[in-house]
Amino acid sequence: MSRNLTDIRTLEALDEYQAILAIGGDRRAFELLYKRWYPKLLRFAFRRTGEREAALDVVQNAALTIAKDIHRLSDPAAFGPWAYTIVRRRAADYVQSKIRARDVQAELERQPTPAAPDQDHESFALKQTLGALPEADRKLLLLFYVDGMRLREIAAGMSIPIGTVKSRLYAAREKLKAVYELTEEGTL
Repeated sequence: MSRNLTDIRTLEALDEYQAILAIGGDRRAFELLYKRWYPKLLRFAFRRTGEREAALDVVQNAALTIAKDIHRLSDPAAFGPWAYTIVRRRAADYVQSKIRARDVQAELERQPTPAAPDQDHESFALKQTLGALPEADRKLLLLFYVDGMRLREIAAGMSIPIGTVKSRLYAAREKLKAVYELTEEGTL
């Protein structure tokens, strides 16, 4: 057996052993395992995003998921592919958000700019409408639309299921629409 193959098998065995310990809650084993995989995961993220800063963010977000969900890893020998899958998903999320932002920007550029008095009126009406909503609805709408948080990020931050975030967001939009229509009719 060649020396390189022996080295590879030794590292694979070490990865599996440290993954077993990490699954059992050993923080040090997790740190050593992740430290060894970090350069590979970063290169992979960079190839997916094409941007160094984005790759760093992607890997950092993936590291949080890997640390939080290591106990779900059913095959300790599959740590590498499992970690790559998480990084790939985070990179895809990043790319999707960039595409969405580009599409929104393009749409905004295509729309005609309203006259200043109308814009001021609409802005005032929207602020007034948001102010009339319950605080929980207002915060949820601001997190999603202004801060650009994803549904799963809001769910994690609020410690509620993603389905609950979706239903609350839908209800908040409906309330916003109803209150805005009342504001436009001058009844509010």
